[in-house]
Amino acid sequence: MLTSTQQRFKRSAAAFFLCSLLGFVAPMQSARAERPAYDLGEPVIALVPIIKQHEKALKLDAAQQEQFAQWLKTAPAKRQAAEDKLANTRLQLRAALLDGMGDTPERQALIEDIGKQEAALVAMRAGCVDRMRTLLNPEQFKEVVALYKASLHKTHATQSAAR
Repeated sequence: MLTSTQQRFKRSAAAFFLCSLLGFVAPMQSARAERPAYDLGEPVIALVPIIKQHEKALKLDAAQQEQFAQWLKTAPAKRQAAEDKLANTRLQLRAALLDGMGDTPERQALIEDIGKQEAALVAMRAGCVDRMRTLLNPEQFKEVVALYKASLHKTHATQSAAR
């Protein structure tokens, strides 16, 4: 049987352990909570799918519908080609690293190429937003932005719930 001093020591040790554990877990939880709600795989912005999904509700006139249809015939294919090229370059770098490529000029060139391609994709998305802003009237654009923001909130809420 434990003496009262031993029992107090065990309780104190247990309390110390619990406080120490919480001291480590709380900052980790805090760091996780502070991360931005953004997945690096997401495009900076993608309004076209929102416009496409809500085309009737946005009440695009005939000229807007025609311009939007023309945009859909060319822009997504250009973006997809740029994304495919970037994916292939990343896979090239991955394979080279796994094969033992050290810090060489070739590796640095691949890394720089990836950066340039990423920048080009971001610029492409920004240009798309500019195009949609000129295509839509201010009220329609405001509505698309609201729908886009609402879709982000739903996506991030779903992702948070899954974690």
